[in-house]
Amino acid sequence: MRPGDPSLSAESLAAEEHARVSERVQGIVDERRARDRVDTGRIHPYFGQLRAQLEKQMDAPPLFDMPSFPKQLLYSYAEKARQFGATGSPGSMPGPRQAPKPGELIARRARNEPGYNRLRGLTQAGEELQDFAHGVSTMKLVVTLELLQGADGTLREVKLISRSGNRAYDDYVLQSVPPALAKFPAPPSDAMGVHTDGIRSVWAVEGRVVYARKLSDMKQGTDNVYLAALAAAGFLAGNFEETTGEVYVIDLRNPHFECRSRLLRVY
Repeated sequence: MRPGDPSLSAESLAAEEHARVSERVQGIVDERRARDRVDTGRIHPYFGQLRAQLEKQMDAPPLFDMPSFPKQLLYSYAEKARQFGATGSPGSMPGPRQAPKPGELIARRARNEPGYNRLRGLTQAGEELQDFAHGVSTMKLVVTLELLQGADGTLREVKLISRSGNRAYDDYVLQSVPPALAKFPAPPSDAMGVHTDGIRSVWAVEGRVVYARKLSDMKQGTDNVYLAALAAAGFLAGNFEETTGEVYVIDLRNPHFECRSRLLRVY
């Protein structure tokens, strides 16, 4: 640089600053639009199918190094206590369209009737154990990825935006993306989020330990003894999956890992 250099003039510096600010503002606008497309559901079914394909590829992950069962249980209770302190409820507040849980119905009925206290306690304990078994309140591993694809859906690059804190889990997720997209058909050219220069999307992949098992996978003998012991202790709980017709029960003896993908942004 020398005195009199045109790049040091007030007009040139002002133009550079204007360009930087404009680029920054445009970036904020693009981020907001990308997030709003997902939040308002204005995305093509292609991305829902892509989510299912990613989860299918990660259907049988190893049991990564996670805290022991007692630590997970302590974390669950600590999380419930934190939610209670923040909202006055030990769980997430039900939405306007969400039916109340049996424990909540009994709690309303038992408000002035002490005779219901034991039933209410058992019901709510079962619901909390059910949440724990399905990983709702257990410790989670979350990795955030940015997928860059061609207009035909071909994977160009996977960028790691944020790590989970577990390197083995991060590597597993990163290695699962290419084979998942390799088997996936091309998106429609007119789908929202599909541009001539490619597709850009951001995903969160959440992994957690679950203790739920299909009742149909249970075997006679030790499994029956285990279920009988849970029933005798008042901790036998499960749920019915309407879409598949499967019944799931809590099996604390056989933890397994589960991965779920969530679309965050589509540019």
